[in-house]
Amino acid sequence: MKIALLLIAFLFCLPPGSDAQICSGSLGDPIINITFGKNRGQLPPRSTEFEPGQGCPKKGQYALANLLFGCGEDRTWLMLAGDHTLDGNGNYMLVNAQSSDGITAPTVVYRDTARGLCTNVRYVFSAWVTNALQPISCGGSAVPASLYFKVFTLSGVLIDSIYTGNIPIIDEKKWIQFGLSFTVPANENDVVLVVSTNKKAGCGQAFAIDDITLRPCGPSVSATVNGSAEPLTVCADYNKDFVLKGAYVNGFINPAVQWQSSVDTGRSWTDIPAAVSVVYTVAQKSSGVVLYRMVAAEAGNIHTPQCRFVSNVLTTTVRPLPPHNKPQNLLGCLGKDLFLPAKDPFADALVWSGPNGYSSTQEKAVVPQIAYRDTGLYRRMQDFRFGCTDVDSFYVNVFPSTTIMVPAEYAICEGQRVTLTALGDGRFLWEPATGLSNPQASNPVASPRDSTQYKVVLTNSYGCKDSALVSVNVYRNPEVHVGGDKTIVRGDSVLLQGDVKGTAVRYLWTPPLYMDNNAVFTPLVFPPVDTRYTLTAESTVGCGRAEASVMVRVFNDIYVVNSFTPNNDGKNDRFRVVAADGYQLLKFQVFNRWGQLLYSARDLSGGWDGKANGNPQPEGSYVYFLQIRSSAGRIITKKGTVTLIR
Repeated sequence: MKIALLLIAFLFCLPPGSDAQICSGSLGDPIINITFGKNRGQLPPRSTEFEPGQGCPKKGQYALANLLFGCGEDRTWLMLAGDHTLDGNGNYMLVNAQSSDGITAPTVVYRDTARGLCTNVRYVFSAWVTNALQPISCGGSAVPASLYFKVFTLSGVLIDSIYTGNIPIIDEKKWIQFGLSFTVPANENDVVLVVSTNKKAGCGQAFAIDDITLRPCGPSVSATVNGSAEPLTVCADYNKDFVLKGAYVNGFINPAVQWQSSVDTGRSWTDIPAAVSVVYTVAQKSSGVVLYRMVAAEAGNIHTPQCRFVSNVLTTTVRPLPPHNKPQNLLGCLGKDLFLPAKDPFADALVWSGPNGYSSTQEKAVVPQIAYRDTGLYRRMQDFRFGCTDVDSFYVNVFPSTTIMVPAEYAICEGQRVTLTALGDGRFLWEPATGLSNPQASNPVASPRDSTQYKVVLTNSYGCKDSALVSVNVYRNPEVHVGGDKTIVRGDSVLLQGDVKGTAVRYLWTPPLYMDNNAVFTPLVFPPVDTRYTLTAESTVGCGRAEASVMVRVFNDIYVVNSFTPNNDGKNDRFRVVAADGYQLLKFQVFNRWGQLLYSARDLSGGWDGKANGNPQPEGSYVYFLQIRSSAGRIITKKGTVTLIR
């Protein structure tokens, strides 16, 4: 009994890890592997004594999920994002083991049955568990959960068990593996596996469980390929065999082995016929990824998956050869640099060889100023990873080259056209074709809307080419804007609003009278009388001139009409105030002879239409009061009478 307790204590002192922490040798394939699936369904009947819940589980319930948060009576449970293996679609089982009726009793979390076990084999029964509470849950007095792992015969006789003790309540999700190892009694080949907990009164007792497994555990089994356990990757022209070697430690009475392979990344394994010795030679494959492992067991159990053990997995990858190209012809143009085909982006290195001792290891190899003597066969050998090599052949023929001559640039004004000129023997092609009369002519007419750089390519009868760039600079014609006319009161000033566009343009305001600076876009003017100012712009690159004028009208004072006729004939229909630009109306009121206010405004754009509350007022005299602020900030007040005429 003391030895059993010491063993249990030793197991639970181990840090989190795989079942190998409980098994000191090698494991077999899982006999039971409960991952709780990818769907949010329910567990099979009789596999648990907890009730299924939706979302956050209530007292005595469980939920299958991979993202839950804000659970618990006080909504303080941990956020549980992702299952133990971080499978994006996988689930865990979240359990609320708090008693709903105050009655405490052992309750099965999960129950399963394993059949066909061997009596001379040790097994590992384990699961991963995490606390679901925070230290602040239940007002800081949460009751921690605890679990029992038990193994029974079908008749209910206890084979072995462990108690986890309290699962620590910490402020983060932390998966911990719990489990035990056992052997089945003589004449027993089936067992019942149970994970249970004690429902307790009191707030708390929340946990999640995942990846419940049962696996055989036996002596250590290992494997190598060509002397190493590391992945082996070679090229398809690798001319050696793969030599698989297996090993196992003492512990078997009558050992047997079987090599297996997998072509679906280990999801399924197939026995290799006749591969039943610790050394197995694999003939070279053409391409693909194949996994290998060695299975070991007592001779009588070698074909029973529940009773055998597997080695580490060996990964072998055969890379296909790079695609081989047929010999190609390359054109060399006399006296020009010949740029050889670039290196394959997946190649690690390359070597070029050719006539006259030509050799290059450059990624972009060049035969400089090629001559007739450089005619011949060139070979490119490229080295790829894993020992793959590739050799391509290129035959270079050298022909007379051609030369194109063009002016570097042209300049035209907006809306004009120009004839481009190119000299040389062969066919011409200009691009882009936009704005060209004939892109295949040696002298097309260009009329681009914007500055454009053209490329012209000359090709002779041998296929040798030469090219040049030609720029057509389009100068913008002058364009002038001055805005609308201005009004001021004598003694005031106003800014003119000029704007000039175009390429290389000079401009000036005329006349320069009563103006602070006639060489800026927005001069300040203060004429004593009505004056028309003109802004003139002239292109310095020969693209013409443009001008525009603005009238500045000068009033002696604020102008208020003395009569108006609101008869809707479009003439003098409103009683309004006319003031200079920049003046702000503060108050404008109209009263009848009895002092009743008929109209009030603070906007110069309107005016009185002779109505009050929508009713036309009779002919006669009316009193007005006006208050206005000048552009200089001076307050001007006026009052008087106006005559309404029907």
